[in-house]
Amino acid sequence: MRCWPACPSVHGLSFTPSLKYTHRNLNAEEILLLKAFSHTDAEVKSFLPQASNYIELAKMMNLPFWVFTDDSAPLGVVTTGKEPIQLLAPIGTPIAVIDLVQKRPRPTMVKDFVSQSLKLALEKDAKLVTVELASEEKDAIASFLENGFAVLADTFIMSRQLDQEYTPDKYLQFRVVKQDELPKWLELATKFLSGSEDVVMERILENVGHLPDHLLAMYYSTETFYFAFENGQRIGILNFSPTAGRISNIGVDPSRRGQGYGRRIMLFGLQQLKAAGCPQAKLRVHIDNKPALNLYKSLGFEVTRQLKLLIWENKNA
Repeated sequence: MRCWPACPSVHGLSFTPSLKYTHRNLNAEEILLLKAFSHTDAEVKSFLPQASNYIELAKMMNLPFWVFTDDSAPLGVVTTGKEPIQLLAPIGTPIAVIDLVQKRPRPTMVKDFVSQSLKLALEKDAKLVTVELASEEKDAIASFLENGFAVLADTFIMSRQLDQEYTPDKYLQFRVVKQDELPKWLELATKFLSGSEDVVMERILENVGHLPDHLLAMYYSTETFYFAFENGQRIGILNFSPTAGRISNIGVDPSRRGQGYGRRIMLFGLQQLKAAGCPQAKLRVHIDNKPALNLYKSLGFEVTRQLKLLIWENKNA
């Protein structure tokens, strides 16, 4: 299970003024003008309230972004920068993140947005482009796949109400990770989180160890990290976000798996979220990670959404 937050960075990329694209192959009465406004364009301000959830990454990391609109409402957002934004490629790799703002827009608009957003990303020299979509956005998913994207991950978002007490495990000990211990926690994460069906997790684990100190500090400030011990030995790890009510990662030493440690660590995490005042807990898990799915369902978690992460990569880079 994973949820790695983006890390802040400033890359000083150049900004493109507003672009205009006309839909093709439409009937005369269906012709619309698709515009792309840079975040520095004064006209973009009227669209920002509707796109606020999709520009948080850009604002947090001081990255350039473009809002694609149909004149009346934002259709999507493209954010460009360099890794580590998603930790899917080595640090410094130029990437772009696409977000679809409108839910189930007309297929013709989706196709135009997909082609033009990818064109913009390539103009910014992106070697990797990602977009995450709800599974019901079938037209959008199909359009991205037609433009050379591939499914990198298929995940469930699960949640449960924190409406009961969780009894601490008297045989396990938990200790908060100090900031200077975060590199050790990440080292253990590469071992304790290994072996899942989640390809995204594998790629993140390959790159997270190369984060510079200032980005590690930002990561540490956004999450709470724990070591789990038994008889003085580290047997597991945990991190969660009390602000978001999210269990981000739990990991167990491979030699200890299948013995109930994951459940005991999860119960500790749920108790911590409840103590922090969170009304519910949520998490993300790959749909093929059957052991994890069975564990979370046994703890009362239910699937609320299914998301597909699509990726375009420049194989010649």
